[in-house]
Amino acid sequence: MNKFQESRMEKIRSSVTDIFFPLEKWRYFVLFQSKSQALSWIVTLLACMVIISYLVSLDGDANIPLDGILFGAAIGSSFSLVAVLPAKFIVADNGLGMLSEIEVRLLKMNYVDEKRINGIYIYRQNLPRLLRWDEGNIKISDDGDTLSVSGGYFSLRKLRSSLLKDFF
Repeated sequence: MNKFQESRMEKIRSSVTDIFFPLEKWRYFVLFQSKSQALSWIVTLLACMVIISYLVSLDGDANIPLDGILFGAAIGSSFSLVAVLPAKFIVADNGLGMLSEIEVRLLKMNYVDEKRINGIYIYRQNLPRLLRWDEGNIKISDDGDTLSVSGGYFSLRKLRSSLLKDFF
């Protein structure tokens, strides 16, 4: 990497804040962020439990701990709720074209441009509607010299780390 690229990456690293959680602390104990997310998760979980129960019943072995399997499925699927807990970080532009940098990295993360309205850019996962929630969208607010990037915690963590890495 040449000196120009090193200098640019150093400016980018210094312009990105840590990830923080903007909501009140008690909101993070309620894993569901909306009614539609709760309904979607519950319906999907119940459908999976019915399928698991049916498949286990085909075996005919009474020693299979069905309740343990179903409990494990419920706990395991709750990680998808944790992945989209709302988080945020701020980026100072500093004349580096940070919006373009962020958009390129979002495209590499398989996000697509959904809406652009008055300095607000919304990106969503490139998945079928059944497999994604609006809580997983990433919203970029352009406030002049700063960009506020908000969305699901895991996606923001990946995006932020890609901004901090040498990309060349």
